[in-house]
Amino acid sequence: MAVTYFQDTIFFTDTALSAPGDGTVLQVAQNNFFATKSYTLTVTVASINTNVIVRLDGSIDGTNYAPIIAAQTITSNGTSVYSVADRPVKFLKSVFVSESGGTAATVLFNLAAI
Repeated sequence: MAVTYFQDTIFFTDTALSAPGDGTVLQVAQNNFFATKSYTLTVTVASINTNVIVRLDGSIDGTNYAPIIAAQTITSNGTSVYSVADRPVKFLKSVFVSESGGTAATVLFNLAAI
């Protein structure tokens, strides 16, 4: 049985979150069409007070998620980049875990998958 597929890079800009919560779920694999296993998460933070904590979760079934980029603490405004390789999953979601020192921060997630 031959399996045909193509692989491309997926770029995704999520909406900014102004409170802890989950970002939009992104499907990064589809049987016989495309499959990814390396991911880059860029996080742009504005109006930070003390810090924010973010992470990237992956799932095989779209229901049960686990961190594939562990919780990262960001302590200043600006953009941070995190990557992980060799973690094939079907779904990704960025997570704004928590905020310390106030409630003014906004977090914008961007994802790339190859």
